Amino acid sequence: MDARTHFLAGLRLVLRTPSLLAWVYVTTLVVALPLTLAIRHLLQGSFEGSLVEDNLRQGFDLSWYEEFAAGSSGLGKTFGPWVVGILAVLSNLERLLDGELHQVDPAVAGAGIVMVLAWSLLLGGILSRFANEEEPHSRSGFLARGGLFFWRFLRLSAISGLLYWGIFRGIGQPLHGWIEAATRDTTVERTVMIYTVLAYVLVGLLFLAAQLVLDYARISLVVEERRSVLLALVRALGFVKDHHRAVLGLYLMLAAATLLWFLAYAWLAPGPNQSTWTAVLLAFSLGQAYLLGRWILKLWFLASQTRLFVSSQPPALPAEEWEEPPMENSPTASTSSSTG
Repeated sequence: MDARTHFLAGLRLVLRTPSLLAWVYVTTLVVALPLTLAIRHLLQGSFEGSLVEDNLRQGFDLSWYEEFAAGSSGLGKTFGPWVVGILAVLSNLERLLDGELHQVDPAVAGAGIVMVLAWSLLLGGILSRFANEEEPHSRSGFLARGGLFFWRFLRLSAISGLLYWGIFRGIGQPLHGWIEAATRDTTVERTVMIYTVLAYVLVGLLFLAAQLVLDYARISLVVEERRSVLLALVRALGFVKDHHRAVLGLYLMLAAATLLWFLAYAWLAPGPNQSTWTAVLLAFSLGQAYLLGRWILKLWFLASQTRLFVSSQPPALPAEEWEEPPMENSPTASTSSSTG
């Protein structure tokens, strides 16, 4: 198995199926729109008709924000300078590694649950498309495959949630607590930073390993038409073990592509202090481009991993090799004997 071959094949598949990107992108916008409107209403109520509105036209008003943050609760707490540019990505990454995703606002958590449901509905059609690229496809078939695997993916999502909870809350948080206790009397800041980085690396590696196995479990459910989620997990573990070189090589190449996209956005993304319509539109366009790129990378991961998994399947036997021979007492056998 050549990891580079499947890496390029996955990209080719994604570029040949722009409709899949449209499905997931529009789904993301639909899920996020109610939260966007709610935040817009909160902000308008905070400064509309006041001198602050004029100040904000000239750039970000830190004095207004401090007052807004002090009087905000619930969804309003999610708004701040960190929602623009690369800070949004970094703050979410920090929250993930610290195991604090459960502390998000209920409205944001609800949107996340809706997105999980929508993704579970789309994923069956997406993986079927990647696994059977030569077969004809239709919108009705795409939705039918999504509905067929919806409950299986939902059960797998529940298992993955428990697994992630165990990694971040069962391992990550106690580890950070131990570091805090062990370095309480340490006067060298570098020592604390090294321990913290090592803890993040350990938790991150466990998270990535779990995510890798879960990805192949999802692929196994679709490619091998499995009903049992647990057996799909066992199959994924066996596949990763048996083909670890190709699996890790492919994953590292995809991770490198993700890192390059992240660094490009970090370099190009503007900060929150935008004061002209041109700058605001540019910041918005770059944010949407980053979101589209994230979805392209997600589909690229799935397409490449699916092609790798499919390539490991044993070839189907020709019809003449698996057809059962006629029984001795069957009409066909009698006819052959009499003919002879």
